[in-house]
Amino acid sequence: MTTRPDRDLRDAFHRVADSTSPLPIDDDLWQRGHTARRRGQAFAVAAVLALVVSVGGVATLVTGTDREARTASTEVVEGGAVPSSIVDIPDDLAVTTDLAVGQGSAAFISSSGDPVVITATDGLPHRLDLPGWDQAPIALALSSDGRTIAYQDASAESGTYLTTVDLETGRSVRVFSDDSQRLLVNELSWSPDGRWLAWVATTQDGLLALLGRVDTSEGRPRQVRLPSGAVDVAVADDGSALVGLGGGGLLMADPDRGAVSVFSGPGVGAGAFSPDGRHVALRSSATQTSYTWDTDADELLEHPFPEDTLAAVDVRPLGWMDDQRQVLLAQDLRGGYSGELVVTTPTVDDTSTWRRSVGRVDRDIADSLTIAVDLLPDLDGTSSQQLTYDFDGPERDISWIIGLGVAAAIAVLMGLRWLWRRFG
Repeated sequence: MTTRPDRDLRDAFHRVADSTSPLPIDDDLWQRGHTARRRGQAFAVAAVLALVVSVGGVATLVTGTDREARTASTEVVEGGAVPSSIVDIPDDLAVTTDLAVGQGSAAFISSSGDPVVITATDGLPHRLDLPGWDQAPIALALSSDGRTIAYQDASAESGTYLTTVDLETGRSVRVFSDDSQRLLVNELSWSPDGRWLAWVATTQDGLLALLGRVDTSEGRPRQVRLPSGAVDVAVADDGSALVGLGGGGLLMADPDRGAVSVFSGPGVGAGAFSPDGRHVALRSSATQTSYTWDTDADELLEHPFPEDTLAAVDVRPLGWMDDQRQVLLAQDLRGGYSGELVVTTPTVDDTSTWRRSVGRVDRDIADSLTIAVDLLPDLDGTSSQQLTYDFDGPERDISWIIGLGVAAAIAVLMGLRWLWRRFG
């Protein structure tokens, strides 16, 4: 049997060691050896600790950044605010059956045909399970204070119902019913104080148009006949209504009278009454000017857009911040991110206002959007004032934090290496 070479070598070394007298070693040399060994162990431990601290610090900063991003998206704004970006809902957003979601800041019909309310304090969208909602194109409107929505209730197979929902209590009230005919409601509109609800509707054959109004505090609806082609409506705090015709022209209807023509020119339609009832912000198409109807003077007012601001846009008024400042949705005809909110005044003078990019609106929902204009703050006279709120918050760049952590770790290791070479 043969033995392994490494075992023979080990046995030879043992025999040499046993037969040789050990050399004397100075105590100071032993001490320096032990000290160097302990110093090496200490440097190794320090290097490990430095790396742990550096990595841990980076992780803490990154985690803190992620936490800030998460809390920004669920931040609660006292008193509520209109979101600076209003977009369509994701397809997988769950349906909300409890309609008491709280005060809303915006409402729209999603691209999938569902009613959506964005709550004012947290900016979260809610896909509402409204009783009798039909996903065919029907009307939805949010009051100026954001507390009530109105919609066409399609529960009846042959009649026409309009229902309001208190978003704070979830209570629904049927404010209008007509069991004799099924009407197509073209538009719903609230008065600035949220008392009156108005609508324009046509019969199924399109031969008859109607203007309807109801004082929601009293519940006595009334309808008057209109020329065919009525497409939009605005209602004042006293119940007066302005109706726009698809072929051009404006009709004015007092609370207890029929509609009479007040303007016959093309290109404008009814939008929103000012709180004092004197002015009506008007719709317009492919324009670089906003238009307002002066009900006292029976005059069309114009406010051209400032030079190099907006190209030709479709303008749809969303309400008024006060008696002079109107909120418009300007939709870019070239597509893309279709709409932006603009604040302006009926005319250009020394006290006029022009603020663009107040908010952005997804093109898929722009045509049905209504907002709670009462949530917009009073202007403070500065151009830097934010009129809407970014609930999502900007994404923070954390690459510099990671880079700083890596640089710190390298610096620590280089320092330890220098100490090792200097004192090791």
